[in-house]
Amino acid sequence: MDDTKTRSQRTASTDRSRTRATASASPGKRVPTMGLILGAVVILVLAAIIFGGEQIGGETGSPEISGTDLPLFNASQIDGAVGMLAPTVSGEDFSGEEVVIDGAGQPTAVVFLAHWCPHCQAEVVEVQEWIDQGGGVDGVAIVSVATATEPVRDNYPPSEWLSDWTPPVLLDDADGSVMAAFGGNAFPFWAFVDADGRVVSRQAGSLDIPVLVELMTATK
Repeated sequence: MDDTKTRSQRTASTDRSRTRATASASPGKRVPTMGLILGAVVILVLAAIIFGGEQIGGETGSPEISGTDLPLFNASQIDGAVGMLAPTVSGEDFSGEEVVIDGAGQPTAVVFLAHWCPHCQAEVVEVQEWIDQGGGVDGVAIVSVATATEPVRDNYPPSEWLSDWTPPVLLDDADGSVMAAFGGNAFPFWAFVDADGRVVSRQAGSLDIPVLVELMTATK
């Protein structure tokens, strides 16, 4: 009887020891505090803002610009850029395909678009509808530049906004260097270049289709 009691006590003591050992070796899971969660979210948001353009397959580019910059456009004065050679630009679109603005034998209408600009949004819809209905000026190309791209502003990313836009899209860099080279100061901004690469006219703001047709025709 005494032996049985002793064995029971030893067993109980051993079980308690094992329980303490298991508890020490396998501490309970810790639930992250709200502060840690918020901190992680802030880090992710900052990373998206800083590297956003690169993370989304290229929302900004690294265009190469050569030639002389055009003077800043001023609608209240005679445009001093008329007759000047427009800058030559080589860059890429959202898919990494090459896009060039050089007036190489073909008159070109260059339009600068900002994704957060409501006037640009309306212009894209109107011009695309015109193109879809067979609009265009024979022999004159339309090339667009996605510029002033900012992940924290409305209607981002521009790659989604311009997914149904058929003219080529050249990606400006984060500093808006192509826009600056063409002397743009408003959105949308249009530059019309003839086949010799010389500026025929520039316009700031939205254009009605009849006016756009007139200005494109004047480049020929």
